[in-house]
Amino acid sequence: MKKLVLLVSILVMASTSCQTSNEDKKMSLDENKKISTLYHERNLEDVDRLLSDDFVGSYFYQDLKPIIWNKENHKIGIANNPNVKDSILIQIAEDDWVAERFIRTFKNEDTIMKSEVMQFKQIKNGKIISSWELFNPIN
Repeated sequence: MKKLVLLVSILVMASTSCQTSNEDKKMSLDENKKISTLYHERNLEDVDRLLSDDFVGSYFYQDLKPIIWNKENHKIGIANNPNVKDSILIQIAEDDWVAERFIRTFKNEDTIMKSEVMQFKQIKNGKIISSWELFNPIN
C-alpha cells in the first residue's frame, strides 16, 4: 500500500511539473510574440527595451546580398522613416524564435510603396538578439 501511495504521489508530481512547464512555455511564446509585435510599432522609445545591446539584423533584397544593421542603425532608421507601417498577416512562435509574414508600407518620395516581408526574430531573456528579413516589393 505504501508503494502504491508513493507511486501515485510521484505520478501526480510529475504530471503537475509537466503542466507547469507547458504553461511556462506557452507564456514564454506569448511574451515573445508580444515583444515581436511591439517591434513592428516602430516606437523609438521602445528600441532599448526590445533589442539587446549586441542585436544584429540582416535583410535581403532583390540581389540577395545581405544588408546588416545593429541597434543604433535601427534607431536611425525609425527616426528617419516615420511613415513606415507594418501590418502583420501571420505570426508563429517556437522556442526562442518568432516568424512573421507582414506587409510594410512606406512613402518613397511621393509614391506609396508596399513590400511583402518574411521576418525571423530570435528572442532571449526578453530581448530581440537577431532578426533576418527577406522582402519583395509588391508595387
